[in-house]
Amino acid sequence: MSDIRPKADPNGQHISGGAPVSGGAGGAAYKSLHRGLEILQLIQGRGRLKISEISSELGMPLSTVYRYVTVLRDAGFAIEIDGYLMPSSRLAESDDASPHLVRYAAPVLRRLRELTGMTAILAVRVHITAVCLEVSYAHPQHRIPFGRGKVRSLYAGATALPLLAYAPKKVVRELLSGGLRAYTTATMSPEMIEPYLRQVRAEGHAVSYGQITPGMVGIGVPVFAGGRVLCSLSLVGDERQTGALDERIALLKQGAAELAAKLPSNVDLEVWSDQSA
Repeated sequence: MSDIRPKADPNGQHISGGAPVSGGAGGAAYKSLHRGLEILQLIQGRGRLKISEISSELGMPLSTVYRYVTVLRDAGFAIEIDGYLMPSSRLAESDDASPHLVRYAAPVLRRLRELTGMTAILAVRVHITAVCLEVSYAHPQHRIPFGRGKVRSLYAGATALPLLAYAPKKVVRELLSGGLRAYTTATMSPEMIEPYLRQVRAEGHAVSYGQITPGMVGIGVPVFAGGRVLCSLSLVGDERQTGALDERIALLKQGAAELAAKLPSNVDLEVWSDQSA
């Protein structure tokens, strides 16, 4: 039998397989990498936690955790919302699948924009956040805060609320158990959210006025695939564009039905939405 044990160099470091067996630059680098991966694994596994919780669970000083979290955040592997760290879309996305959903949705978004004069958005749920996949802007100067690739909490805004309305109950519980930041005076309180989610499920759409940005209105609907919600379609614009609300809701629902009909029968519902969370 051949000897497959890792060989050691003259300085006592493994040069293939295993972990370093002594100190020095190699050992320090391994230890640093191991710590970073521990933090990343904890963030991905838990979905939502504070820096102080990472410090406590891994037995690391707060200053050390801050340093690693800064690196992970700058590299796009973690995001921070309302004081909580969460996995970024980079950890959840599938490079093979995500462009397909955007490709199917793009003509629907364009038509919604053209028919309404409002900005049309495609978003998905990742853990307890909403991720914007695509935007069709009403005009070049209309730059809303929730642009392509941006991440937002699920509890505010008509783009995110349809995703939360159909999320597993433990996702809703986890979200409501933490502190919810009020973006504006119109942001719903935790006590208001669950009753409103029931309303969204009953009516099939969400409407928000200034919950994220004062003076803005949003209308959102879920898109179903295989009996579950895959994504949301929404329209966002100035509050002066609230005329013909019923007509715009109907257009969104038509767009959602069209997008659902375009999706292949074997669409992977786990690509973006963490249905197990």
